[in-house]
Amino acid sequence: MAGLPLLTVITVCHNNADVLEGTICSVLEQQYPRLNYIVWDGSSTDGTLDIIRKFDERLTFWSSEPNQGTYDAMNQAARKAVELAGTDDQWLFFLYAGDRFWNEKVLMEVFSYEQLDYHRLKMIGGDVMRRKAGEEGFVAEPPRPVSVIPVEPAFGIASAFVRADVCRFDLDYPLGADYALQYQLYHDVGADCLATVDVPVIVAEDEGLDARRLNRRIVKGEYLGVQSQHISWRWVKEYFKWRFFG
Repeated sequence: MAGLPLLTVITVCHNNADVLEGTICSVLEQQYPRLNYIVWDGSSTDGTLDIIRKFDERLTFWSSEPNQGTYDAMNQAARKAVELAGTDDQWLFFLYAGDRFWNEKVLMEVFSYEQLDYHRLKMIGGDVMRRKAGEEGFVAEPPRPVSVIPVEPAFGIASAFVRADVCRFDLDYPLGADYALQYQLYHDVGADCLATVDVPVIVAEDEGLDARRLNRRIVKGEYLGVQSQHISWRWVKEYFKWRFFG
């Protein structure tokens, strides 16, 4: 137990009263001894604050204030996590409102994964277990190999653990800032600072198209913007395809 790293789970939310309580409970049920929990609300106007106040004494910290979008809120909350702990020697996990951990032992399982060197790593991705609306059972969405990062994300932020000392999302990429962080780490620190685990981390409801799928052209443009730091013939071909054909 003494060797387990400090972990802060952060839930960024806005007008999520209908789903927030299940998310909070899934964190509070975790059997992980070194766990902080922050709920960072974006000035909700529904019953979200009532839900947060219900768990006030069991949260490490919560706040409700305006922000410039999800990634800005995540940056603010990450800084607060470091401030509260007095150290950036910790891991962060961003659990979206409406998502929940797969079970109460997920965090222990991830940080007991013998194959990983947690002192060297900066980002770890696990499986998303997705349940489609109106259907029973779950469909696993495992992370892709880290080697794909020059072309696309290996995993999404919804199932990713990030070291606090590198957790800064670039607000120039409103839909792809987590990919920008992966890409930067891959090229500037090295591929071996990223890893994946064959562990179901979260349950996510599939209630329709998310923002990235609804804005595929914008997301593609953001990804190409990230990749323009290392221009190749593949990048040129993809850029012209995106520029003229969408």
